[in-house]
Amino acid sequence: TSESWRRRTFAALKDRNFRLLYIGNILQFGSMNMQLVVRGWLVFDLTGSFAALGTMALANAVPTLLFSPIGGVIADRAPKKTVIQIAQGYNAINAALLAVLAAGMFGLHLAFWHLFLSAFLQGIVNSTMQPARQSFISDIVPRERLTNAIGINSSGQTLMQLVAPGIAGFMIAAVSPAIVFWTMAAFYVLAMTFTMRLPTKPLYAYAQSAGGIAAAAAHGRAGRRGGGGAKDLVEGFKYVGKDPVIRMVLAVNFMIVVVAMPYTMLLPGFVKEVLHKGAFEQGALQSIQGVGALAGAIFVASMGSTGRGKLFIMCGALLGAGILAFSISTNYWITLPIMVLIGAGQATRMALGQVLIQVYSEEQYRGRVMSVWFMEFGLVQFGTFIVGILAQLFGPQLAIGGLAALLVLAMLTVAAFVPRMRALD
Repeated sequence: TSESWRRRTFAALKDRNFRLLYIGNILQFGSMNMQLVVRGWLVFDLTGSFAALGTMALANAVPTLLFSPIGGVIADRAPKKTVIQIAQGYNAINAALLAVLAAGMFGLHLAFWHLFLSAFLQGIVNSTMQPARQSFISDIVPRERLTNAIGINSSGQTLMQLVAPGIAGFMIAAVSPAIVFWTMAAFYVLAMTFTMRLPTKPLYAYAQSAGGIAAAAAHGRAGRRGGGGAKDLVEGFKYVGKDPVIRMVLAVNFMIVVVAMPYTMLLPGFVKEVLHKGAFEQGALQSIQGVGALAGAIFVASMGSTGRGKLFIMCGALLGAGILAFSISTNYWITLPIMVLIGAGQATRMALGQVLIQVYSEEQYRGRVMSVWFMEFGLVQFGTFIVGILAQLFGPQLAIGGLAALLVLAMLTVAAFVPRMRALD
């Protein structure tokens, strides 16, 4: 019945702690999606260069690769709540400083290098924080609700993907880019207030099981014998390398995000050069993508615990087909429904990937496994820089479409020749 479907789909929201985390994440996701529009629009407006958009990807790629592993160790050793709060506070200050520059206050004026430096520093902070934020869900939600909680959390992300870009585009067109940065700063401050009310210690930890208790004790003794963070870092990489399921999920996810990231970063230039539209239409495209993303996230929240591996592969193929169609289209109105398809594939893939990673990871390594998950995005952004150069040389349609075709082929290959991936629940 519809009543039982609602209870099953939104079960995790009954928990007060998850509600607080969810609201804080929504505010943070809202700021991040507004930033994608305003930063991309400003970069292309200042430079008119696809290569500059690709260069911005490097500003996130380098710190993601260097600091995500450190963030994983921190997530497994330090209070995740504190890590999240520090990052939210920094992001609020960062957004406020960009607002001052964008408004030309105190005789200061925004330049490309300000945006690049801001993205680089923010990449350091967010890379250190992301493993803690994602693995924190497992600390406050029981295992039987984990898929539901991650799906709901993803729905919040996609809800902001639906709403925030359109708002940012309207603000840029109607007022100025500065008002977008001020709004982002306010959202981060509000997110901090909700995070403050969360528990500092895990409510649901791996030590609840008998095996987990032994593992936790051994892990604690190893930490006390020496090695510290460096030893934990090495152990985390060894665990990822030896566990066949984790290694496989990360490899398939990497193939998908290689395609998913470049088109997102190059969207401002694509909208202007190929679709011949402006900031408002760019925001509308990213918002309409959120319609499909919201549907995909709700689907994951309501699904059971079977067939997740097959669905993960299908979402990768769907995403590749959607981005291929996006690269071919030169008509804004045809591109709009294509973005819905892309959003559905993207959100479902992301939520399922996080569920598989968290379910199949051993508890004491979960933060470090999530850090490798986020390192992939750093690696991919090096690829985005290269795609930005190719788009500058050969045009964005050929650069983006060629990668999308390769993704469809890769997912068909995985479906045919990797039965272990298909069998994951």
